[in-house]
Amino acid sequence: MTGDGYKESSWYMTRDRWSTRAVEWVLFALARGFIAVTWLIPTRVLTGVMAPVGGLIATLVPGARRRAAENIDLVWPDLGPRRRRSVIRGAGAHFMCLMIEYTRLRRLAAHPERLNVSGADVVEAVKASPKGAVIVTAHYGNWEGIRVAAKELGLETGIVYRAFNNRYVDRYAMDLIGCCGEPVLQKGMAGSRQLVTHVMRGGTVMILVDQRNSGAPFLPFLGHPAETVTAAADLAIRAGVPLIPAVARRTSKLPAFDVTFEQPVAPGTAEEMMTGVNARIGKWVEDCPEQWFWFHRRWRRTYRSRDE
Repeated sequence: MTGDGYKESSWYMTRDRWSTRAVEWVLFALARGFIAVTWLIPTRVLTGVMAPVGGLIATLVPGARRRAAENIDLVWPDLGPRRRRSVIRGAGAHFMCLMIEYTRLRRLAAHPERLNVSGADVVEAVKASPKGAVIVTAHYGNWEGIRVAAKELGLETGIVYRAFNNRYVDRYAMDLIGCCGEPVLQKGMAGSRQLVTHVMRGGTVMILVDQRNSGAPFLPFLGHPAETVTAAADLAIRAGVPLIPAVARRTSKLPAFDVTFEQPVAPGTAEEMMTGVNARIGKWVEDCPEQWFWFHRRWRRTYRSRDE
């Protein structure tokens, strides 16, 4: 959706119709209205109230429920329908919490004491080097907590993100995301060039690497081949910097997130290194499946989910 040819694409011309812009604006206005009405409510109170709503939506919306069920059945075919529904409900609740927390990123950035950080020595090693690092993570927990923790430790960390479909939401998000670290780079040709330049000059960036990209190499993930982009490992190899998996798990008590900077992935080819990354992410998912985003098409597999 991004890149140098973005505005010239027929897709962009279609979505630039006044009706599309109007729908996007209305949806954004509703979201901003919700944010305004609930702004004075403490985050943990609001997420506690809204999490069950997110879980209910995940179990009632047929498309989301079916996609998540297919993914879970692929990974854990013997899990059982009750546990499968529990994971889907938990993932929906977690996603609702994440969306609320995203609108309040400045609060998180201003209160790093809400983070319980381990692996600070990994960050210190990057700071002591004239080079930067490539941090890799997944749509798991609240990944922005990783950048807040790194910034508190003195390591400014940028991020590569996919532009939101809603242009008004995207502009709002761009303004928010920067408070956790700079630069904020969109996926696409221009963003890729800026990313390479930033890391080659000694900068550090975080990349979410758990989504499927058609044409990428098939590497094992949770026991099944999954198309896995190797760009993060390619960049780390090219720049001669460590490839560091990191995770921010939500907790049920304060501090609100456990942030872990893991030891860098062993050097090797890009595919070998990303296989190691997939193994790390898979372990996070197995530890707490409700905190991973089961609703995207991670595996190229089509089959009918069993009726619920």
